[in-house]
Amino acid sequence: MSFKKFRIIVLLLLLVLVAGTSFWEGLLVRGWIRPLEVAIYPINGDRDNDNSIQTAAYIAHLSASQFDEIGAFFKRQSQRYRLQQMPTMQIQVAPEILTPPPHTDSGARNALSAISWSLRLRYFAFRNTPFWQNLGRIRLFVVFHAGEQGIPLQHSLGLQKGLLGVVHVFADQKQADQNNVVIAHELLHTLGATDKYNASGQPVFPDGFPDPDQGERYPQHSAEIMAGRIAVRPDQAIIPSDLAACAIGPKTAYEINW
Repeated sequence: MSFKKFRIIVLLLLLVLVAGTSFWEGLLVRGWIRPLEVAIYPINGDRDNDNSIQTAAYIAHLSASQFDEIGAFFKRQSQRYRLQQMPTMQIQVAPEILTPPPHTDSGARNALSAISWSLRLRYFAFRNTPFWQNLGRIRLFVVFHAGEQGIPLQHSLGLQKGLLGVVHVFADQKQADQNNVVIAHELLHTLGATDKYNASGQPVFPDGFPDPDQGERYPQHSAEIMAGRIAVRPDQAIIPSDLAACAIGPKTAYEINW
C-alpha cells in the first residue's frame, strides 16, 4: 500500500471517529438520563487593554454557586414538560484559559464561514481542555469583559456538534443575573435549540413566545429563552433582567428532547 493511500485511510478513520464521538455525545446528553455536566472555562477578554487587572480580579473570585440559577431554571422549566425529575445539572468552573477563542463574526452567516469557525473552535477546545475528561460534557468558553457604555460585546455562539460554546459577558457583579441569561441561551444551543427572533431582534410568533396559546398575544410577561427578549408589542421587546423572567417554550423543549 502506498503512503498516500495509507494517509487517506488514516484521515477517513479520524473523521469516522470524530463523527461517531459527536453522535454518541449527543445521544448521551440529550437523553436526560444522567446529570448534565457543564464546564465553564473563564477567559479574560481584556488581557490586551487597560481593564485587564479589573477583569482578572473578577475571574479570580468566580465560583460555581454564581451559576446555580442556571440549573434551577432548567429544573423549573423541565417540570412544564415530560421531565418531571430532571437529573441535577452539575456546573463546574474550570481553570482559566489564557488563549482567546476564535473570533466570532456575527456578520458572516454563510455556510463556509460557519464550518470554518466550527473547526477552529473544536481545535481550540482540543488544544486547551482535557479531551477524555470532557467527553459527554458541555464546554462553555466564557469571555469576560469590563465593557464600555453603549458598545455591545461580541456575538456569542453555541455549537451542538462538539457540545461547545463561546459566550461573551460582563465582568461586573451587577450583570451576573443577565450573564446567566446569555449563558443559558448558548447552553441550549449546544443541546440543539435554535434562535427564535428575527433580524431586528423581535421574538417571532409562535416559536419565540413562552406561551403562544395564551389569550392575548401582547404583552408577554416573560421571554422565551431562545428569543432573548420579552415581546410587549409587535415592534417592541425588552431584555429580561434575569432567568426568573424567562421560560422554555414548546418548540425549544421539543428541540432539546424534552
